[in-house]
Amino acid sequence: MNSVTNTFMNLLKFYNKIFCLMQWNIGFSRNNIEQIIREKKCTLSFKWMPQNDSRKSIADPFIFKDPKGILHLLYEDFSMINQAEYGKIILATLDKDFNATNIKELLDTQSHTSYPLIFDEAGKTYIIPETSVQGKLSAYEYDFTSKSLVNEKVILNNLPLLDATILKYNGKYWFFATKSENGLGNAALFIYYSDTLFGKYESHKKNPVKICIDGARPAGKFIEVDGEIYRPAQNCRQHYGASISINKITQLSENHFSEELFFKIMPDKSSAYNAGIHTINIVDDIIVIDGIKMLFKPFLKWRLFLKKLRKKESFLGSGRKNGLADNKLMRREYEI
Repeated sequence: MNSVTNTFMNLLKFYNKIFCLMQWNIGFSRNNIEQIIREKKCTLSFKWMPQNDSRKSIADPFIFKDPKGILHLLYEDFSMINQAEYGKIILATLDKDFNATNIKELLDTQSHTSYPLIFDEAGKTYIIPETSVQGKLSAYEYDFTSKSLVNEKVILNNLPLLDATILKYNGKYWFFATKSENGLGNAALFIYYSDTLFGKYESHKKNPVKICIDGARPAGKFIEVDGEIYRPAQNCRQHYGASISINKITQLSENHFSEELFFKIMPDKSSAYNAGIHTINIVDDIIVIDGIKMLFKPFLKWRLFLKKLRKKESFLGSGRKNGLADNKLMRREYEI
């Protein structure tokens, strides 16, 4: 990147940080993911879901078909503005033109929930959402008749895993995730493996197996093409959710792991949601992503900043009274 481009990017980042709010939305496209992987090129246009409320966002899309072949979408519904509106998982039915109908709240854990990973096993469909704030990873069985989640089972406990994504490989179950701790939530990749889906999981001997801001945190389900396994990961070097790195796994065992960057999927610059992309999933010839639009909302941005600043000062003031002002976790929780 030359100095002129670098200066422009820094100015754009400053402008967005000071004057703009981020809004996420979900887009659909019909294309052949195998051809995209083989050609290392993704120049797609997307049909975006309607967004009538600039204060709401939808992201982390996963798609699946029911036994009748009807397409369904799972995603996170949340607010970038109101912290009280934590993430909830929404279910929607899609028609052939990707119009959403029968939209319903599928999961509310009373705390932030996102990334509703879909995994099929032994004739059952499981939803494995991110619940890092609860410090656990659970699987829910999806009931196609009632369109609801039943029989929660905890897979991993006492671990704040972010965007955990499962791979069934060589007779074992492998979870790839980052952690919401130590300030490396977007950069340090961990792997846990087991002989069974609900069995005892072991930590990979090389954990963290990778530290890389532009290719660690998972960004969707694994993709298999021509016998090779590809892992979508978030590229957060420029900013959170800037683009997606498609990594090719070259080695995976209990003792070793390696992968190499294969190519990157960039946001559609001709779209209104051109500021980033951080999830991709595929069913047949349907590709679903999420994208970022920067909204010019300077007054709201500064009002939120001042509110957060007052909250930080109040919390630190309380901490000083109780001898907690130097607590690193407290400072990180309220970092501005």
